[in-house]
Amino acid sequence: MPRQNSTAHVDQTVLRIGQLSLDEARNRGTEPKKHVQAKMQLSELDQLSVNPSLLTNRIALDCEMVGVGIDAKEHMLARVSLVNEHGVVLVDCHVKPQQPVKDYRTPISGIRPEEMEAGFDFAPIRELVRQLIRGRILVGHALKNDLAVLKLGHPKYNIRDTSRYKPICKKIHAHGTPSLKTLTKQLLGKDIQEGMHDSVEDARAAMKIYLLFEEGWEKSVKQSRKY
Repeated sequence: MPRQNSTAHVDQTVLRIGQLSLDEARNRGTEPKKHVQAKMQLSELDQLSVNPSLLTNRIALDCEMVGVGIDAKEHMLARVSLVNEHGVVLVDCHVKPQQPVKDYRTPISGIRPEEMEAGFDFAPIRELVRQLIRGRILVGHALKNDLAVLKLGHPKYNIRDTSRYKPICKKIHAHGTPSLKTLTKQLLGKDIQEGMHDSVEDARAAMKIYLLFEEGWEKSVKQSRKY
């Protein structure tokens, strides 16, 4: 298993990519800004590199969202987390609002206004995620929602959504779509989402559940691609 990278906590608004934080990258060529509030331009992505040993073929994604729109029922990205198949964090950061936030959903999302304001611009974060998941198996729970707020697509044959794989539902005798909280409790014997959600914790849980079913799941995908 790759060595766990040492990085700052997410509430310090540090973008974590492998073993190199954005703070460290900025210190190499530009003056760091307090609370990392300077705009991160797409060109800055070139300053960052991912340790190849951390990039596995399977990557799990989870996002935290806030409410926008007239009734606050529309979703907007607030925090995005990516982990590799060993649970090592590749990216974990807050994202600046793209439009006025009507409901931070803090009791569930854990998101606070100051964290988003000190976050990173949406465009480079979206591009970074796009680059990292391209050509890889993407694991998560209800990934349709995460990809929607990221405004990204991903090939269906490379998506492993734990909310939609029927053998998982059958295993726990679920009727309808089981929650990640339920799956994690019944399949992993662990409690998550006890209060505020943690997108890193949720991404890791989804990956562990996928790995339990990996052999049969991959066989079914290969079989379906023959036709």
